[in-house]
Amino acid sequence: MGRREVFAPPTAPAPRATAPDIPSRLAAEIRELINEGKLSPGQQLRQQDLARRFGISRVPVRETLSLLVAEAAVRHDPNRGFHVAPLSSCEARQLYRIRHLLETELLSTVRWPDVQELADLRARLALLDHYLTGGARAAWVRAHRAFHGAIFALSPDSVLRREVMRLMRQTDRYRALASPDIAGYRFPADPEHHLVETLAAQDRAALLQAYGRDRSAVEERLLASLTARGL
Repeated sequence: MGRREVFAPPTAPAPRATAPDIPSRLAAEIRELINEGKLSPGQQLRQQDLARRFGISRVPVRETLSLLVAEAAVRHDPNRGFHVAPLSSCEARQLYRIRHLLETELLSTVRWPDVQELADLRARLALLDHYLTGGARAAWVRAHRAFHGAIFALSPDSVLRREVMRLMRQTDRYRALASPDIAGYRFPADPEHHLVETLAAQDRAALLQAYGRDRSAVEERLLASLTARGL
């Protein structure tokens, strides 16, 4: 009797290693350039210039610009190309109104931070105060976003967190460009200090009251600054 050959079933090919998400990473870099004022409102963004600047092909550049258009950081006109979106007090007012509503909801769900988390928030506060006194607006904007992200991470509502952080990125350029004194902030960073104080005290009513009061004051100063510039 002949020997029967046994054939093993074909195996699935090994998954291909995931390439870095170049468009998302590049979008973050361009967003920071906009926030820092290195790319001005209305400035044209030529694909070939960006590809040369970042040392990549034009394909991921097109994907990157599409992401920024979806975020309203960049505008696209088929006849004129891509441009950094202009600043607008009307847009800022709407964005901050939405943020106010969503962030209030998010803060109502955060758990109280433990000792280590409070220490981390206080370290972040010290960094914010350092940037304020030094007038380092671009660094302050990044640290400000990270500070709030650390607080919002205390909430279990992940979908709401993502939306709030997306809106914060959209308003970063207003905080960075609207006023030389960082949209009216004083030393120390009063709104942020109030948040940490009320979180440490585990006082939900005081937390929401401080947030609402400080947020309204910051918005008023920022919008007044934009209006004074004719935006």
